[in-house]
This record gives sequence, C-alpha cells and structure tokens, in this order.
Amino acid sequence: MKKLISVFLFVFIFVTIAAILTGCSEELITNNPVLSTKGIYVLYEGSFGQPQSYDYSFIYKDSNTVSTNVFQNSNGGSALNAYPNGMQLKGGTLFIVSQGNFGLPGTIYKIDAGTNQLISSKNFGTNPYSLVAGTSGSFYVTNTASDYVSVLDNNLNIIADSLKVGFNPSDLVSYGNYIYVAKQSYTFENSLAIINITNNNVQKVFFNTPPVSVETAENRIHVSTYSGKTIYSIAQQNNTIVDSTKLSITEPAIGTIVSLDYRTMFVLGVPDTTFGYNIGKRIYKVDIETKTIDPSFNIIFTGNDDAYGISYNALESRLYVANSKSGAGNGEIRVYDNSGNLVNTFPDIGGKFPKRIVFKTF
Repeated sequence: MKKLISVFLFVFIFVTIAAILTGCSEELITNNPVLSTKGIYVLYEGSFGQPQSYDYSFIYKDSNTVSTNVFQNSNGGSALNAYPNGMQLKGGTLFIVSQGNFGLPGTIYKIDAGTNQLISSKNFGTNPYSLVAGTSGSFYVTNTASDYVSVLDNNLNIIADSLKVGFNPSDLVSYGNYIYVAKQSYTFENSLAIINITNNNVQKVFFNTPPVSVETAENRIHVSTYSGKTIYSIAQQNNTIVDSTKLSITEPAIGTIVSLDYRTMFVLGVPDTTFGYNIGKRIYKVDIETKTIDPSFNIIFTGNDDAYGISYNALESRLYVANSKSGAGNGEIRVYDNSGNLVNTFPDIGGKFPKRIVFKTF
C-alpha cells in the first residue's frame, strides 16, 4: 500500500510540475503577438517529426530585427501543418500552404498580415505545395504529390479541384490571362502547364528535362529546365518558345530562377541531381539576350551552407538568399546587391530549412 501511495505521489508531483511548465510555456507564447509592418516574411519548412518547427519569421526593415515563430506566437502556440512551402501576400492578407504528411491533404491558412492572427484555414488537396493569386480573388494551388491544381476563392472555398497539369506540379506564376505551372525535378512529365484563367483550360509545352522553375519578365515567361541546364523563353502572347539559353556551368543542373530585369536572371546551380533537390552552392547572373554569364558575379556557398531559396526585391535592388545550413541548425538570410556583394546577413532566422521569402512593403 505504501508503495502504491509513493507511486501515486510521484505521478501527481510529476504531472503537476509538467502542467506548470507547460502553462508557463504557453503563457510566453500567447503573450507575444507579432505585429508586422514593413519587412520580409521568411517561411521555413522545419524538421521532420517536430511539429512546433513549422512556422515563419518576420524581418523588420526599419530596425533589422527578426521575430521568430510568428504564427505560434500570434495564435496561442498553434503550429502550422507539416512542411509549409507556399506563401502569398495579397493586400492585407497572408496566405500560407502546408503540404501535410505525404499522400494526404494539406492545409491552406488565411492570416491577417498586420497581426499574424489566423482568420481561417482549410484542409484540402494532396500535399498542396505552392500558390499564386489569379483573378477575382481566386488562388491556384499545386498538389505536388499528385497531378493537379486546385482553385480556391478568397474565403478558401474550393472552386475547382481537378485541373490536370501533369505529375508533381510545384511552383507557379501568374501573368496576363494565364497561370504557368512548373514541375518538381522528379516529375514523370517534363511539361510546363499553362492554365487559361478565363475558362481553366490547360495546355502544355514539353521539354526534354523537367521544367523546375518559372519566372516572368516583360511579355516573356522564362523556364528553367533542370538537367538540361537551359533557360527557355516563351512569348506570353501565344505561349510558344521563342528563344533558349544554354548555360555552360560546372553543376549538373539548374534550379530556381528569378528576374532582375527583363533580360537579366539570377540562376541557382544545383550540384547533385541524385535526390532531386532544388538546392545549390552557387548563384549565377545570366544575360539571356547575349546568352552570357557575368564572370564578376560570385555568390558561392561552401560546407553546410547552401542556397535553398532565392528571391529578388526590385524596390531595393537586392537579392535575398535563404541558407538552410543543411539543417545543421537554424537557417539564415543573406542579402546581396546586383553585383553579388554581401550587404547584410540575418544569421538566425529562427527555424530550419527557410525557403520562401515574401516582401511586405506597407
């Protein structure tokens, strides 16, 4: 009997202490709402099996300070669903898409961009990966573990859930009356899907290797073809290929591309195609009119450092690069000028595997 009482007492004390500690932890989280003004959102994928690591941070431009785990701090400790990869800012609203566990529905979040508090959320799709705004408040979302794009309205109601675009759709952009859908490097179909937003009809342009990134620039759609190491230019008026630029680089593949202006692209060199990652150690500056690489532009990562996400802020004329540090610790953001000079570093972004970068200008 004494032994049972001792065990009961131990359990009671343990549970009480755990409750106190948990209560303290939650109090710290819920009493730290994050208000976003002008700055940069950084979405990080987090670590496998660690739900509280799925979140985003915010960099305040006026003070160059970083608020981390913004969603949890602003929403009572609730984390995002697994592997958040898509982020879109539309007016005063932030939309985030999380993949969820493989082969299952993910989640889209509608968040107040000023207070970072959740407005609403919805589970849908098959590993929704990225999103872009269409017309009349609609959003087009890729389902990367499947072969279709979902269309949702501004209130997260599903308008269409079966726009067939080919296997493993990933990033997408909107230009004119069309949505252009790239693929993952491991896709079964090397096509760029083109969705007409007036009727949701889909046409395709095929390549010899996976079209892993797509970017817009002055009546042109530029497509990065992975192991083909070629950037194709498509005329927006008729969606046909009008030019191509083959890159003579040492890496076996190219990944993400972003535009500096109508003719200049920043291109991520990918050193390892074994696992199909869109991650690299070097960024090139390419003139697609002269088909040349700027030899003086020199952004190189070594060791555990790597370029996991890149984005260009035209208002600042700055290239932002998310360094995942190979998951060895929290990632960082590096900021470069147009010549490739490092002008700022945010050494701890608060989470692992930062990738998506979105700029808030108000």
